[in-house]
This record gives sequence, C-alpha cells and structure tokens, in this order.
Amino acid sequence: MPRPISQRINWLPIWLLGPVAILLAVILIWPIVQGVALSFFNTRILNYSAGKFIGLANFNALFQDEYFWNSLRVTAVYGAASVICTYALGLGFALLLNRDFKGRGFIRTIFILPWAIPEVVAVLIFAWMLDPQFGVGNYLLVMIGVIEQPQAWLSQSHLALPALVVLTAWQQFPLAMLIILAGLQTIPEEQYEAAKMDGAGAWTRFVHVTLPGLRSVNVILILLLILNSFRRVTMIYAMTRGGPARSTETLSVLTYNTAFEYQRVGYAAAVGTVLLLILLAFSLVYFWSIMRSNQAK
Repeated sequence: MPRPISQRINWLPIWLLGPVAILLAVILIWPIVQGVALSFFNTRILNYSAGKFIGLANFNALFQDEYFWNSLRVTAVYGAASVICTYALGLGFALLLNRDFKGRGFIRTIFILPWAIPEVVAVLIFAWMLDPQFGVGNYLLVMIGVIEQPQAWLSQSHLALPALVVLTAWQQFPLAMLIILAGLQTIPEEQYEAAKMDGAGAWTRFVHVTLPGLRSVNVILILLLILNSFRRVTMIYAMTRGGPARSTETLSVLTYNTAFEYQRVGYAAAVGTVLLLILLAFSLVYFWSIMRSNQAK
C-alpha cells in the first residue's frame, strides 16, 4: 500500500544539497579530523610522513607544560579585556549614532573604516604610532600627562598586551557598533515614551529599557567576540609574535609557533585540539543562544 503524499520523502533538496555537503566535509571536516589525529603522533615537519604513534603522550606533556598554561592565561586575559573594551566602544558609538543629527551617515561611514582596514595594515599603523622615538601615540600621552616619557610599548612584557588590546578594540569595535545599532532600532519607541511619562531619567531608561531590549543581541555579540579573540592569529603574530617573553602568546599563536618555529607538528596539533574543544564549547553556546532568541521572537 503506497504511503500518503505527506509521508513521502522529498528527495530533491537532498540531491541539491548533497554535493555541497560532500564538498564541505572534504574542505572543513577532513582537515579537522586529520589535525586531531596528528595530536596522537610524534610528528615533525622534516619527517612528516614518519611520525610515530605515541597515544596521549602529547596531551600529557601539554598539561605539564608551563608555556601552555601561560598561553591559556594570556588568552583568557586578552579575550576578556578585548571583549569588554570592544563592547564598551561599540555600545557608546551605537548609542550616539542611534540619535538623529546632521551628518550621521558620514560619521557612521568614518566609524566603520577601522573594521575595513586589513589587520596587518592596522598593526603597521599602531606600531608606527607606538614607536618610542617617532610615534605620535607616545607624544600625545606625554603631552596630556598619562606617561612621563616615551615608552617602548611592544618591547616590554607588561605593556605589550594592553597595547594589543587597544589595537583589537579599535579594529573590532565597528562590528560591535553595527550589531548593537541594529538591536537598538528594534526597541519600540513607545517603551521610551512610557518611561518618560513615568518620570524616568536617561540612566533609568538605559538600564530598564535599552539593556533589556539588547539582551539577546548582547549574548550573541559577546560570544562572537570571544570566539574571534580565541582564534585571532594574524594581528598578534604580526604585532609581537607572542613576545616579549611570551606575554602575548595566546593559544592560537602558541599553536603556530610550535608547528612552524619549533617544527613540532604533533605537539602543535595537541594544542590546536584543546583550542578546538574550547571553541566548540563556546560555539555550542553561541548556536543555542541564536536558537533561543529566534524562538523568543
């Protein structure tokens, strides 16, 4: 007896999406599987095909490696500081651009420019600005009294990471600004008018109307910024290469340095596998937040 039409399988979407799914599996999933598999071998670049299977030895050595724990700490500090600074700048400028004033479109375009600049170019700009002899950044900080004399920001371990956080926040805040601005424009104006009629001031309206209206946007944006900070390599490597004294060596940079500077491919794969698990955990929270926000609409 033939099944009802409603229970028949529509094979057309499967046939259309099948080739794309296979292509994604080859391009994305297979390299990940191969990278995880490498973490169980003692593999180096010079004898890549002659790696010896050593089981969990790379992971045992990894969790006893002080450089790994230092990179984990640097990643956490860098991620937290850059996310906070990026979000604060994005929120401030989004609140500014959400107002109606003359020239708003031009100013919005200017604010987007840092995001459009390639990371390597942004690094070169900041490296020149922070130059201890000729940098305009040192000159301005001395002029306004923040520092007494020019500093070698990228050559001192206690200054390199803050400089990197400032660069990251400057380059990434337009993304946060655009996302928050889109969220602000979804908040009904009637809520602000009702709050004004109740005598609420600007701060009270911000706390009780704006922030609750941005709750779902904030969760997704913050998780996205965290993911970006964990996997960022180009900016950090081009600016400091993880130095000085490993003060800016995040897990991503440690993976790169271990594989290509020290040629320990298997050990680098173990570091990358740990980083993959951390990113996977944040990604699951990210997708869960998206699904929950979609269900709430």
